[in-house]
Amino acid sequence: MPLHHAHLDALREALKSEEHHARAEWTRIGGLPLHERVEQGASWSGVRFEQIAAFRKRELRVLARGVLHEGISSGDAVIVNGQRGRCVGWDPKVAELSFDKVRWDDIAGASTVDIGFEASTWVEYRKALERADEASSPLADALLAGVPEPESGAHVAPPQNLEWSELNASQATAANAAFNAANLAIIHGPPGTGKTRTLVALLQRLSGVRWALAESNAAVDNLALGAAAVGMKVARVGPLHRMTGPIRALSVDQQMLDGPWSAALKAIDRDIGRAADGPGKWKLFDQRRELQDVARAAVLDQADVIATTFGSLARRAQELPPADTAVVDEVTQAIEPAVWAAVPHVKRLVLAGDPHQMGPVVLEPGNILERGILDRLGDLGVPMPMLGTQHRMNATIMELVRGVYGPDYGAHQSVADHRLADLDGVVGSSPAATWPAALFVDTAGMGEEERDPVSQSVFNVTEVGVVGAALATLLDAGVQPEQIGVIAPYSAQVARLSALAEAEGIEVATVNAFQGREAEVIVMSFTRSNPDGELGFVADRRRLTVAVTRARRLLVMCGDSATLGRHSDFAELLDQVELHSVWQSPWDAALPS
Repeated sequence: MPLHHAHLDALREALKSEEHHARAEWTRIGGLPLHERVEQGASWSGVRFEQIAAFRKRELRVLARGVLHEGISSGDAVIVNGQRGRCVGWDPKVAELSFDKVRWDDIAGASTVDIGFEASTWVEYRKALERADEASSPLADALLAGVPEPESGAHVAPPQNLEWSELNASQATAANAAFNAANLAIIHGPPGTGKTRTLVALLQRLSGVRWALAESNAAVDNLALGAAAVGMKVARVGPLHRMTGPIRALSVDQQMLDGPWSAALKAIDRDIGRAADGPGKWKLFDQRRELQDVARAAVLDQADVIATTFGSLARRAQELPPADTAVVDEVTQAIEPAVWAAVPHVKRLVLAGDPHQMGPVVLEPGNILERGILDRLGDLGVPMPMLGTQHRMNATIMELVRGVYGPDYGAHQSVADHRLADLDGVVGSSPAATWPAALFVDTAGMGEEERDPVSQSVFNVTEVGVVGAALATLLDAGVQPEQIGVIAPYSAQVARLSALAEAEGIEVATVNAFQGREAEVIVMSFTRSNPDGELGFVADRRRLTVAVTRARRLLVMCGDSATLGRHSDFAELLDQVELHSVWQSPWDAALPS
């Protein structure tokens, strides 16, 4: 059946184009020499394989041992000796790989693992758009045309004004609007304002099965753990091997293993391990699958909240109990077709996010998938009540984005004046404890950016040194490594920052990866330094907003003011913060001796 909504048709074509672009990039990387593929995280080299017990018919499971750099991780498709498989578990020294209909002899002599190309998510998103188009609904209509005004004379049920004692005033207003929405509601949550807290409170008040969705595993896990903490029964759908820490106990697979089916599943696994290949063993595999299906359905049927990523939802929505309402956290991180994966299965969507933070990651420049769904719905006039009180940042740091969010955005009194010196263990007389809450170390004239010859990503040696000096001073002051985050726009800079001796135990990540996260202290390297004032994607106002709103008590930024200051957003930032020269102590430790 052909699509009849022009917007859905455009999304489908955009998905095809993005898939083509991604496949071409994968092919390009696959053609590089092995050492370059390893450097880019697309291959592991020098791997030793060891066969282990399998749990499915015609499955081969192996352990891959060696130095397994990040890049290939749990859930990724892999290729070994031309045989396609999947990584189902990873750490830096050993990974577990699964292959279907592959013999041990086919891979036993190999020493390299290459990342494979996975098209299934794009395929499932296109199918989701087709399903949404074939089954019109009030929710689909609202997503396409906006929320309609009630017809004159139509009977409209009066809104329920619920008590939200656990929420502040703006959170309660947004939660009430979402609770009373017929089919579509948006909650605008600037940094630190408690989007997840608001969604959890809403999930508590809703009845029936509820879906909790997000693009990333981290965002879904936050929702799931929040719902579980207030006593809701949560079923976290997704591969168990991708879950660590307390979220594992909420996974469907773990609840199956811990439930009344545990003994029977273990008994079948024991029998499978003892059985010789042949019809008897294949029958045991079939029995195990049937028992798993029964156990999985029981776990899902007993859940109040079913939590999963959009990627898993697109593949497994038909297997899940339908929900009246799906709440979505960090919706700005998702491409719009991902959101449509839920539409045929729910009556109401509550989308929470911030259009002033970064949108979805899209590989093809200019693809319409770069535009977040909140931007489009905002243009259609869909109400977007904003959460106004943030509980994260010192007021000085918050003021850096006052122009983005307006006068209704303010710091709660519990955080407005908190400083680094207030942290337990921090020496109040140390230099770091006397720094202002937001400062900028200017590296102008001290060395330009460079490009990594393999990845073509940008790095800046001078700024690596400045970050090292900042970390050394912070650690000497008594700040703990887990209280510090280091961020930069480019992967090449992140790699060099991660290699600093002072960075041991400290999380170092790209700005994109740190979205939705926070730390007591953030040290930021803007990286770009060139005579032409070129910033590339660093010039994106949304990326700057994310970067400066991750810190709770102290934000240390380093960059080239001559390069950055040519752009109005950065010129404004430089006017708002205390400037330090790289010639000052302790920053001069970064200068060549």
